[in-house]
Amino acid sequence: MTLEERLHAGSRAKEVLENEAFIGAFAAIETEILEQWTNSPARDEVGREKLWNYLHLLRKVRTHLTTTLDTGKLAQIELQHKQTLADRARGMFSSRE
Repeated sequence: MTLEERLHAGSRAKEVLENEAFIGAFAAIETEILEQWTNSPARDEVGREKLWNYLHLLRKVRTHLTTTLDTGKLAQIELQHKQTLADRARGMFSSRE
């Protein structure tokens, strides 16, 4: 993935993670799964396992988005660093003339 692609993906992930509709939906789904798991009979191993898998997958989506956001932040730092190096190089060569 290019630097620009990482920046774009990070920006999009931030939009999702900070979106009120996503935050509300995620919290509601997580709460529903946890309530169903808590209220399920211990003998329902298959049902409880499915709920655990749903919860794990839901949290994995959030983790993936957070990782994409962090990758975008690192790409921004890398871009700034490259810009600083380019500015220094220009300054060195322009002062010699």
